[in-house]
Amino acid sequence: MEQVYRSLKSIVVLAVLCSLLAACGGGGSSSSSTTVNGVASKGPIKDGAVSVYAVNADGTRGRLLGTGTTGSDGTYKVQNLSYKGNLIVIVTGGTYLDEATGTADVPNTVLKAALSDVTGSVNVAVTPLTDVAFKQMSSAAGGFSKTNIDHSNAVVSTAFGVDIIGTQPVDVTDATKVASASSQTAVDYGVALAAISQMVKNGDASDVKDAIGMIQSDLSAETPMLSTTGGALTQAIVALTSGPEPMLAPTINTETTSMYGTIQHFTDSEVNPPENPNGVAQAKAMISDLRNTVLTVVDYHTGDVGSTLKTPFDATAAELQTTVGPELSSVGDLVGWVVTSVGGLTGITPGTTYPFTDPEKHPGQTLTIVTGSTGTTATVTIVTDANVTLLSGTVTVNDVNMPTSGSVNFTTLKTASGGNATMTASYSAVVSDTTMAITFRGKLITPVASFDFDDSANNRKLTFTLTQNPTMPDSVMLTKAYFSGVATSSTARVTGSIDIPTLVWNPNISPNEGNATIPTQAAFSGKIEALDQGTVTMTLQGTLTGTFSNASSYNPTLADDQTNFPQWSGIFNGSLVAGNGVNITAMLKASMSVFQVINFEVKYTRTLANDATIWLDCTGTYNVFTEVTSATLSNQAGLHGTIVNDKSKPAESRFSGSMKASGGDDVATFSSPLGVPKVTYADSYFETLI
Repeated sequence: MEQVYRSLKSIVVLAVLCSLLAACGGGGSSSSSTTVNGVASKGPIKDGAVSVYAVNADGTRGRLLGTGTTGSDGTYKVQNLSYKGNLIVIVTGGTYLDEATGTADVPNTVLKAALSDVTGSVNVAVTPLTDVAFKQMSSAAGGFSKTNIDHSNAVVSTAFGVDIIGTQPVDVTDATKVASASSQTAVDYGVALAAISQMVKNGDASDVKDAIGMIQSDLSAETPMLSTTGGALTQAIVALTSGPEPMLAPTINTETTSMYGTIQHFTDSEVNPPENPNGVAQAKAMISDLRNTVLTVVDYHTGDVGSTLKTPFDATAAELQTTVGPELSSVGDLVGWVVTSVGGLTGITPGTTYPFTDPEKHPGQTLTIVTGSTGTTATVTIVTDANVTLLSGTVTVNDVNMPTSGSVNFTTLKTASGGNATMTASYSAVVSDTTMAITFRGKLITPVASFDFDDSANNRKLTFTLTQNPTMPDSVMLTKAYFSGVATSSTARVTGSIDIPTLVWNPNISPNEGNATIPTQAAFSGKIEALDQGTVTMTLQGTLTGTFSNASSYNPTLADDQTNFPQWSGIFNGSLVAGNGVNITAMLKASMSVFQVINFEVKYTRTLANDATIWLDCTGTYNVFTEVTSATLSNQAGLHGTIVNDKSKPAESRFSGSMKASGGDDVATFSSPLGVPKVTYADSYFETLI
């Protein structure tokens, strides 16, 4: 069983990885009416004059098609253009906030961009990077031909790892805009533009125009690479994010932005645009969003996927296993003994002492109930043979002949660790010849957790049903349980209900080794909030249901084999909200109906700030024995991937897979050199997966 539980944790990790993947898109060609939208940025340029031009058949700039003005955030729109084909966008004048110095209203000079095969509504960013590409194509033979436009844009896009035309950069000095960015690549693009300003501040360029020329010179060389500017740009990113005066949003650093690694790679590697640059850009966007979304959910360090992901709920899982679970088990045993013993009394006599022993479940302990003068109140103690008091308090009943309701007030409740808990609650019971259903409303406070189920208006309660054991007529077994309320520990707060409608007797488990009744199904509905010193860091909300189909026959005392293994299934539907506001809607499903093979499925959806929807479907299997995980995934951009993690292989070869664009082109491969999961794109750039 322990191996199964460990494997479940691995599945959850893979599910999180799969469920956190995302991507972007873009393109265009052929219509009689065209609208050009975009962002003009070197820092967002406000009040800039936008001019859109046609391109003549000989590749020269043609007639003016339309004009517009940029807003305070750099956005613009020029619409109702009766044109299709290659076009040029030029932004002159306006002002921007210099990201490196913080200086406002810095005058913009001229920035240009060009795009081929334009039709319908298209997005065209106009930035220093599009200006680099513009200079390249304008000096090439044939001018602004489709071939020159596409090649020049692809070279610069590859060198900086973003689609310089289709991606609209975000203002990276504004933490709010960074948090609500439409994609991580939009943030990365903004980082590149800020780095150009920092180059100037560092003295590596005389001004922005000079920096543009230096980058253009690097990428126009016979072997294009950022050989002379790459070092200055990466140093600029370090200064902007972690220098004495970091100017960018605090969530941006060299780990969260792939721009640093991309520039560093192409400082001494040739920039070689892939055959499908758009597909590669989509793959990079997917991995970038994966990495940064994962960072909102988990605290990880680069390394093996299965051993390094740590979610805020890992601390809760550990706390449940090591402290809360054992503490509650000991408290529950004591309280249950008292309540069932009181409920079993008929014709209670005032001023009488009732001793109880249970050598099988409570060896070396004596429960003593001493009734008061009316018989409806009593003091209760549980004391060990060594004279250690495990429980003390008072109990009231409504009827001395057939008690069905009352209250408990336990001031001493020894926990498994020797600490003390307290419990104050009212109770009611429905008793028949073979069953007793008991409902509590009150509060239980232990050294490690508190439970509040004292709110009848919201139906908060703790209910459990005890039934006569058919194989042990003198004892009862738990057959149903329900909790609704608020449970709080040092690492989590749970608000909602837990319903266990059926528990069945398992003759293979001795009562001395644990509860011999096992749930066949269970459901949780509500929210779980991860806590860090009382502050909510993440919220998981929705419904979680599970089934254990062979709960009555599985024998955990024997080794698992083809005929004896736990057969279970579980599904979660809901949302996960990170501390930074990222909201993920997901369906996570896992089951084991075949020996040692766990099937899982993930469906994930997230709505971005621009109302675009990104999603991912992921299905796969995990073999508990071979420790091989295989998964396939697809997303809204049409990317299709396969991933295999085979722990039987050496660390440097255990992780493999590939990613294909919607048309079937290979755009990325997965591997694990030195044991670290890595993705290598078709343009030769590579980066760690997490």
